[in-house]
Amino acid sequence: MQRVTTQLASMWNNISQKELAECKVLAAKAKAEYEKEKSAIPAQQLKKLARAQKKPKGVIVVEAVGEKPVRAKTAYLIFCSKHRQRVMERVHPDKNAKFSRADMQQVTTQLAAMWNKIDANERAECKKLADKELERYHRLKKEYKAPIYGPAKKASGKASGDKSSKPKKPPTAYLLFAEDLRQKLKREEPSIDFMEISKRISESWKGISLERKKEYQRKADREAAKYAGDNMPSLLSNAHPSHGIEIITPQNYHGMLDQ
Repeated sequence: MQRVTTQLASMWNNISQKELAECKVLAAKAKAEYEKEKSAIPAQQLKKLARAQKKPKGVIVVEAVGEKPVRAKTAYLIFCSKHRQRVMERVHPDKNAKFSRADMQQVTTQLAAMWNKIDANERAECKKLADKELERYHRLKKEYKAPIYGPAKKASGKASGDKSSKPKKPPTAYLLFAEDLRQKLKREEPSIDFMEISKRISESWKGISLERKKEYQRKADREAAKYAGDNMPSLLSNAHPSHGIEIITPQNYHGMLDQ
């Protein structure tokens, strides 16, 4: 496999302009397909996925047992670790020189060539070290038990923006439609996964009639009006001049009339 990788890298470095242009066209086509599929996922869902990837695991409720194993090196990787520094100095005698991707490819190519010509004694030595590493890896893997995490604690105070005191915003027309269709899909297809639901909701919203969209918009308007009425005291109490909202009191009302 190392020989395959080395030969492919060499072929890429000597690729013709015609084939390079063809590869770029295929890459652009693949990227366009990716962007098309990505656009079918609602922006809100993409944000949720991004937040989920950054979500902390939470506190450890059960500590790990043993040492976490690191995958064992092969005989070839042990050989490369032994000779890499010398080959790098040969490629770049200046220790402060910055290695480019082509330089590192040259290092890899030279190491692969040296491995192909390695003498039997050194190969056996590398193989012996690799067997010891593999044995240690299997022993640690058998003894190791991963930690168990509890639910992540939510940040409080300023770090969380003190969301507990903020009223939940009313749903948009799209969210109302999405909730209706989501419940229907779950009833009809209990095994349907989350991503497929999101995809169908997005496609269905694009295909429904203008009249149905207006109907959901009217529902959203009613929800917005209810939200404004129910939360007006809270909104006024949180108002601040920097928010662009001016609170009129009996004291300044008459002053405004005199201006």
